[in-house]
Amino acid sequence: MFFYLGLGMQLVGFASVGLCLFAGLTKGDYGKLELIQLIGGSLVFYVGTFFKNKGSK
Repeated sequence: MFFYLGLGMQLVGFASVGLCLFAGLTKGDYGKLELIQLIGGSLVFYVGTFFKNKGSK
């Protein structure tokens, strides 16, 4: 169960960081929203990695 929860969180975090990257590239600048999206997406990704590793044992 934790494995799939972690995998889902990793995918959401990766997608969030990717959207932040493309939003910054199209605007030419990164604002507060993109910064929050980058930090939040990274946090979700790494928490998902923790759950994924916990579930695979």
